[in-house]
Amino acid sequence: MHLMLLEDAWRELFVLGIAQWAIPVDANTLLAVSGMNSDNTESQKLNKIISEIQALQEVVARFRQLRLDATEFACLKCIVTFKAVPTHSGSELRSFRNAAAIAALQDEAQLTLNSYIHTRYPTQPCRFGKLLLLLPALRSISPSTIEEVFFKKTIGNVPITRLLSDMYKSSDI
Repeated sequence: MHLMLLEDAWRELFVLGIAQWAIPVDANTLLAVSGMNSDNTESQKLNKIISEIQALQEVVARFRQLRLDATEFACLKCIVTFKAVPTHSGSELRSFRNAAAIAALQDEAQLTLNSYIHTRYPTQPCRFGKLLLLLPALRSISPSTIEEVFFKKTIGNVPITRLLSDMYKSSDI
């Protein structure tokens, strides 16, 4: 179950990490570093990637504008990790138990974030809602674009989900 949650949430976790650690997301730099240009990449694919990099820039800018602290980022990472129950679980009973446990974890993360914000930012009563409303934007960048731009030069054509699975299965967790 842990692996399925991670496989489902890696994209949002990655984008939150970019926002948290102020990683530059300049389109020209990312394309140059990834080795993509109009000479070696089909124009339709390049335009799609540029468009998604711009979406990434917008999402990251919206998070940076709110100036989140480490606790808020940690809570948001929990919320996106426990956002849904993967559909490829085993039996219905096990799936129901997992769904209930996952929903409880997400509820706890949301309650923690809400309580923290009300204590830490009492003059910003809408902050909690603003943060939650930003979460769907984390999915506006496709996994394939993230893999192509940030990882392909390092790991080749290996999907991140496979890499995560291999790392998870090879660990002693």
